[in-house]
Amino acid sequence: MNSDLPTLSPPETPRRRAGAVDRILSIVGSYHIAVVLFLLMILLTLIGTFSQKTVGLYESLRIYFVSWIVPKEGWPFGFIPLPGMALVLAVMFVNLLAGGVLRIRKNWRTIGNVIAHLSMLGLIAAGAASLWYKQEGNMRIFKGEPTNRVQAIQDMVLEVQEPAGPDKNVYLIHETAFRTDSPAETTTFHRSGWPFELKVSSYQRNATITTTGDPTVLPGTDQVDGYTLRPLPVNPLQEFNMAGVFLDAVDLSGKPLGRTVLAQGEHTRSNAPFSFSVGGRQFTVVLTRETWEVPFTLKLDDFKATYYPGTRKAKEYESNVTMTNAAGTDTKFRIWMNNPLRDSGYVAYQTSFDDQSPAGQEKFSVLTVVKNPSDQWPFYSLVMATIGLCITFLTKLLRFLKRNPVTKAPAAA
Repeated sequence: MNSDLPTLSPPETPRRRAGAVDRILSIVGSYHIAVVLFLLMILLTLIGTFSQKTVGLYESLRIYFVSWIVPKEGWPFGFIPLPGMALVLAVMFVNLLAGGVLRIRKNWRTIGNVIAHLSMLGLIAAGAASLWYKQEGNMRIFKGEPTNRVQAIQDMVLEVQEPAGPDKNVYLIHETAFRTDSPAETTTFHRSGWPFELKVSSYQRNATITTTGDPTVLPGTDQVDGYTLRPLPVNPLQEFNMAGVFLDAVDLSGKPLGRTVLAQGEHTRSNAPFSFSVGGRQFTVVLTRETWEVPFTLKLDDFKATYYPGTRKAKEYESNVTMTNAAGTDTKFRIWMNNPLRDSGYVAYQTSFDDQSPAGQEKFSVLTVVKNPSDQWPFYSLVMATIGLCITFLTKLLRFLKRNPVTKAPAAA
């Protein structure tokens, strides 16, 4: 054999060129994007958490956590724009789907990683479902009186209704529609079928009704029958602000039908509606928080609260209630911290109680009622993540043991 003959090596297997879809998935699912997204999540969480001290929980949620773009009042130092958490999580969902599910090699070694990534997608999907479909409000329950009405925590509305008319619907004018920068501005509302117009003026974000004889009222302030609005300092906790307005009803020719001043009191059961007639039809308007009904009623049987010694700060409190479901069945419940009531897809938490009303005025308990279709999704996602991580750990352990078999030490002579 001639040793000078050239040695032939096997031909190289041509590498498959990545298609356009593979290149897009490689970019979208890259680790670099994931790292940036995680850093933005940490930053938004820190800023949003610290901001709760000044703007309150719900306003912080609105600015940083449920927004696509952080509004200007939430920019760090007033000039650094930031994406909202909703946008960050939407991009992260796409990044995890591309990098952790679609591009990852599918075999028995990676099944744990795939399951773990799917669990993270489940957590993000739970947040999205909560953002779009969750209903949340407060239910005030008085002792011995059943109720099934829940009020929004923040959203004030004007409720317009014709109680004795053929249309029993309650029409809502949301606060955002009549909120103005100046009390001198007037906003007019009309709906097809209404023989009148409503003119909303002198809007105050936080106010109470008082008499014109109040020394704090400025001369020339708008008034109705000796009553006017006294502006109050805007509470940084937005859920505690009580809007106030002047309301004029006029017919379609401009003839006045009535005028009133409206404001919601924090500790009152309900507000007397403004009533007026036009063309033989009676209409009512009330300023309140947006209200809806749940498919069960709750009656407060007893309320207990204990305080830290020497203070009026509540240590713990609980409500003993009777729940009547849609079938008319009564059930006793004890609702306290971390022990909510669950029924018909709703969850009722003990969140507050009335400890500020003057002596002799009836007290009430406050429950936060939530309907969230994704209520249990985080639990299922965490179970899935645990399974995925356990599989990943076990597969790596088995591979390690296979590469490094345990050998028995020789027996001593």
